[in-house]
Amino acid sequence: MKISCLVIDDEPVARKGLALYVEQTPFLELVGTCKSALEATSILHEQEVELLFLDIQMPELSGIDFMKSLEQPPAVIFTTAYRDYAIEGFELNALDYLVKPISFQRFLKAANKAQSHFEMLRQQSPVAASERDDYFFIKSDGQFIRIRLENVLYFESEKDYVFIYTRQKRYLTLLSLKQLEKELPEDRFLRVHRSFIVSLDKVELMEGNQVVIADRKIPVSRTLQETIYNKLIAGRLWKRDM
Repeated sequence: MKISCLVIDDEPVARKGLALYVEQTPFLELVGTCKSALEATSILHEQEVELLFLDIQMPELSGIDFMKSLEQPPAVIFTTAYRDYAIEGFELNALDYLVKPISFQRFLKAANKAQSHFEMLRQQSPVAASERDDYFFIKSDGQFIRIRLENVLYFESEKDYVFIYTRQKRYLTLLSLKQLEKELPEDRFLRVHRSFIVSLDKVELMEGNQVVIADRKIPVSRTLQETIYNKLIAGRLWKRDM
């Protein structure tokens, strides 16, 4: 499984170079490039990004201040022309710290470190829905609760927690949508927004940038509107022949 990456750097040459390195690394997938932290914010709200290659010194908002501003920051590898920021960077749990100019060999070493990090997270994942037929367990309020996949309407993230909505009840548990997305069966569930995963067979209506499930309007990221149309509607749309 590839790691989705976003390159953020105000220098065009550095930005292009890092993007090329990402594209040359088989287990990385380039989501996009940004020239500022503010520009990156909109992308992070639109789609899932697992790893940032983030420049520290940028106008308007530094890379370090940008990371501190995020409620659920992705993993990060800092890039900079100055070594002085290394300690502060690692205090934010950075996976690595690359000093410019960055060689591909040094980049690949950092990327391999990121790959090991995500493999470890997957091995520690507490949810195994794809391997447990049609149900999974969560821990909530000191209890282990079994939830059947067929009863789930959608999942909604809230900081470090996830709300699981069924027709009967709402559950709160300490999970992330990133974990759930890896474990849930792809043919039955789809992440439609940074904060939502929906059960495809529970979608009652799609209009523009939202879907409706049990009277709840759920936003759909612009980049995923075509995907959900193809999964839900394409091939099943009845219309009058002209």
